[in-house]
Amino acid sequence: MNIVLIEPKNRDNIATVLRSGKNFGVKTVFIIGGAIRDKYGGNIHKFEHQMDTQDGTSSLALIYFESLSEFLNHLPAKTHIVAIEQGIDSTSLENFEHPKNATYIFGREAKGILKDEIDSIKNCIHTLQEDIPIEHLSHSTKTVHFSMVEIKIKESLNLGVCASIVMYDRHSKEKTSII
Repeated sequence: MNIVLIEPKNRDNIATVLRSGKNFGVKTVFIIGGAIRDKYGGNIHKFEHQMDTQDGTSSLALIYFESLSEFLNHLPAKTHIVAIEQGIDSTSLENFEHPKNATYIFGREAKGILKDEIDSIKNCIHTLQEDIPIEHLSHSTKTVHFSMVEIKIKESLNLGVCASIVMYDRHSKEKTSII
């Protein structure tokens, strides 16, 4: 499982994601822009040195990208991208079956994942799947896939809390239904 944070504003939320990630088996946390760019000039090492809580990065990798497109150019192989965002196409978290090799993307704390970013992710996946026969795409674990998931609540959640809820949900369902 991987976590992507798009432009996180608050370094404490990043620290919460690292701490939860360590406890729930996250392999990599990718950070795109946000506080790392604004407060640390994109220097993930300086951030990690100042913010490492419970030695969280001893068991997971922390990687920085300037933009979503840069991240998509380095997308982990065979991953299933899961955008955590409210929308018409979103599945409720309580009904979602977590894929085995998931990369969960969390949007900005105030604006979420923008529509053009969702389109960029879908276009990237389409490009990666172009030469794969359609009959191999639907359930193949050898190619990238995309889902949108939402936590059905009235107000938006704090980034660290939202990511921790998704990690816990995956963990609680792991014994029964990780696909």
